[in-house]
Amino acid sequence: MLGRGPIVFAGVSLLACTGTIDPSTGAGGPAPTPPPMGHPGGGGDPPVTAGPIPPLGDGPFAPDRSLPACKNIDPGPSPLRRLTRGEYDNAVRDLLGDTRHPGRGFPGEELTFGFHNNAETRSVSDVLVEGYLAAAEQLAGDAVANLPALLPCDPVKAGEMACLDTFLDSFGRRAFRRPLTAAEKTNLRAAFAVRRPEGFKEGIAAVIELVLLSPQFLYRHEQGVPITGATYARLTPFEVATRLSFLLWGTMPDQPLMAAAEANHLSTRQEIVAQATRMLDDQGHAAPMVTEFAGQWLGLEDLANIDKEATAFPTWKAELRAPLRAETDRFIEHVLWKGDGKLSTLLTAPYTFMNGPLAAYYGVTGVTGDAFQQVMLDPNQRGGLLTQAGLLSVLGNNDVGLTSLVFRGRFVREQLLCQPIPDPPADAQDMNPPFTASTTAREWSLARRAKATCGACHSLIDPIGLGLENFDAVGLYRTTDKGKPVDASGELTGTDVDGAFMGAPALAAKLSKSKTVSDCLVTQWFRYGYGRDVTPRDACTVATLNRVFTESGGNVRQLLLALTQTDAFLFRSRGDAP
Repeated sequence: MLGRGPIVFAGVSLLACTGTIDPSTGAGGPAPTPPPMGHPGGGGDPPVTAGPIPPLGDGPFAPDRSLPACKNIDPGPSPLRRLTRGEYDNAVRDLLGDTRHPGRGFPGEELTFGFHNNAETRSVSDVLVEGYLAAAEQLAGDAVANLPALLPCDPVKAGEMACLDTFLDSFGRRAFRRPLTAAEKTNLRAAFAVRRPEGFKEGIAAVIELVLLSPQFLYRHEQGVPITGATYARLTPFEVATRLSFLLWGTMPDQPLMAAAEANHLSTRQEIVAQATRMLDDQGHAAPMVTEFAGQWLGLEDLANIDKEATAFPTWKAELRAPLRAETDRFIEHVLWKGDGKLSTLLTAPYTFMNGPLAAYYGVTGVTGDAFQQVMLDPNQRGGLLTQAGLLSVLGNNDVGLTSLVFRGRFVREQLLCQPIPDPPADAQDMNPPFTASTTAREWSLARRAKATCGACHSLIDPIGLGLENFDAVGLYRTTDKGKPVDASGELTGTDVDGAFMGAPALAAKLSKSKTVSDCLVTQWFRYGYGRDVTPRDACTVATLNRVFTESGGNVRQLLLALTQTDAFLFRSRGDAP
């Protein structure tokens, strides 16, 4: 077991960041202990840049400065962002080649607006700090087990201190996503010296352990380059590289991105969008980030834990969870990288992807084996995300109750239309009308909406969910409910595509034409991509993203590129109140 002597002061640094502190405001909690490692606020070298930063220039995704909202640059709040569990795992994978996902053992993350990465509500607990300590110790010990593969030099031939400095330059640059400062190198050399009496390998392990526990690794701190007279700062090329990589790949920058930052080639809109395009073209890295977003946006993370009452749903099996999630992931990847990339296609495409077990579950013939393949659907029954059994199961009741239509209607309102529905009162179950073994979901809904205390909210939810009643709580198509014919007629109100519809395909067709749905997806990507909610200060950024997404016909890949070109992405606040 590695000792923790040189790690003590890194732990202090971690604990100094346990509040929800926004460095753009300086607000939130007591003044932090001055941290080590040349951490901003604790002394050390000035911000690392790659030279003078030229004007951003223009481009197809640039804000329209003729708009009143865009006349002045305002990036909005710039909170300090800590790596999520997934980002931590991706970073240690790319840094050390470790694929065991240690972050999964960290405490669960707070959900805000359906996402795990909202920087303004995430905090650090003592349990999380202990998790970081244990993970760093394990990762460092495993990394030095094959020291020749880890080091870029031979300590015997080059000399130990020269080899250590070479290691610090290469490993530290990757871990901190920029070159190390002189103060940081001094502290890392000190950590090495503490453990060197035990052996060179142990000294290197101490360095790795300290790096993994440092704020520079665990947090995405940005200082930017101040602009005289402005309340905002330009990001340095290394900060742009980090934002690009975590936005589009969910991990640390790769070598081409770091090289671009080193050469000062991440300073104009054209340079940034060129790198963003390269990264999005790399489906192997970009697709997992997109499906991670979708898993949180659609609530599909819950699929791994749901279960259904066996007598009510005898076809449901726990082993279906993984292929059901894989169906949606492969569908989204196909639309974005092999299809037209459009939101309307995600909502209405008359095909999906199945393997043999999943096809058997759906009742589809002609598909065998474990490999997924594209399957055409009956367009009168299914099409797009809303009719995939994984999502329908997550939004379905787990026993013989009658609540699937409520979950599904609320999902459409909140996740696709961005129209929040208040939580039900604590005694909502007591206010529900009674139902019997023969009561259908529609009959119960009509009785519930007739009650004054229930009708206000359920009149917004139920008519949407009723349009999905052809699907039971495990996503299988049905034509009867409690022995009575299913009536899948529904209605949209309070939207820009109001009106009656019949069944899921008609609902999806309406939603696919909605500007409100389009703007809502922009909002969801803003929240996920920038790690915070939209504020009034973001009017220009939102207007720019909405314009690009609309003009592209709802192309999600174009939206992702546009996310790298906004005021919120390219600048950071210098201290004004959010």
